[in-house]
Amino acid sequence: MEKLKKIVQVIEAITNVLSGHLQAWLIFGLMVMLLIEVLTRYLLQSPLSLAEELGGYMLVAITFMGLAYTWKEKGHVRVELLISRFPEKARQRIRFITLIAATIFTIPLIKACYDLLLDSILFSSRSGGWLRTPLVYPQTILIIGSVLLFLQLLAEIIKATMAFKKPKGEN
Repeated sequence: MEKLKKIVQVIEAITNVLSGHLQAWLIFGLMVMLLIEVLTRYLLQSPLSLAEELGGYMLVAITFMGLAYTWKEKGHVRVELLISRFPEKARQRIRFITLIAATIFTIPLIKACYDLLLDSILFSSRSGGWLRTPLVYPQTILIIGSVLLFLQLLAEIIKATMAFKKPKGEN
């Protein structure tokens, strides 16, 4: 049981750093870049050529890398109208089943991101924008974010399993 708790702690520490704190800095960076873009557009009459492309990559990174942290903090959309009326044991079982289903659905997501990355490597794909960014870089973020979500879901499954084993009066 202690080993499982340690695994959960490690996964959640990784989630906090890579999927939480890093995303906060990316959001701040995106905000600064957009502010500079607006200022250069209106004050210098010359927008930054790279802001649109980099902003798009940052937005994708914020979204995909933030999936695990959002799950950990219960920030994804949840409908609890019906579930909240069930007894605690039934809620635990339903949560466990939905965690298993969500984990299973992340596997094709990871595979699709991996296939996309392999195609980009094979064909040396580059963006159509001004920077001509090799697409392998932003697409790697897709895999990392998907794997982080998968790991966080595994941590949630471990926590749900441990909750089944707790005695009735223990929290």
